[in-house]
Amino acid sequence: MDRRKSIQWCPTMQRVGVLALLLSLNYMEVSQGSRHNGHLSPRVIRTKYGTVRGMINSIGVDGMGDAEVFLGLPYAEPPVGNLRLMPPGTPSPWSALRVAQHLGPVCPQRLPDIRNKTEALKTMSQGRYHHLRRLLPYLRNQSEDCLYLNIYSPAGAITSRLHQN
Repeated sequence: MDRRKSIQWCPTMQRVGVLALLLSLNYMEVSQGSRHNGHLSPRVIRTKYGTVRGMINSIGVDGMGDAEVFLGLPYAEPPVGNLRLMPPGTPSPWSALRVAQHLGPVCPQRLPDIRNKTEALKTMSQGRYHHLRRLLPYLRNQSEDCLYLNIYSPAGAITSRLHQN
């Protein structure tokens, strides 16, 4: 791959990474108070890479019910060292049960400087400024090893069985 093309491709991938993170964070932000009340899912899911268990969390929105949440599941081999700028490979399998309860790192990116609100508002809207203030704590954990999925699934059947027991 031509190095100039790969450099032009990076900002697009950063936007995709930030969009995926925003989707995750919208859930995490709503459920942040209930994360401490979340509990391990009774289900163990078998994948071709290993077994995984998620968490049951309340979404915190009326009528939405609970969600079964799997955070930080690898979907590709980390593109580090000699693999940088190469197509991703399949992730390494794991042998132990993986409890998927922590967000993976985000891909490296330059974070906007919003320390000075007056200066920041010269380059962005007030809404974006406030949104970034909420997101920045999640964006600080950056690594080239950032190819992870966060999966959210309705947990209605699971939680109704739990409440019956």
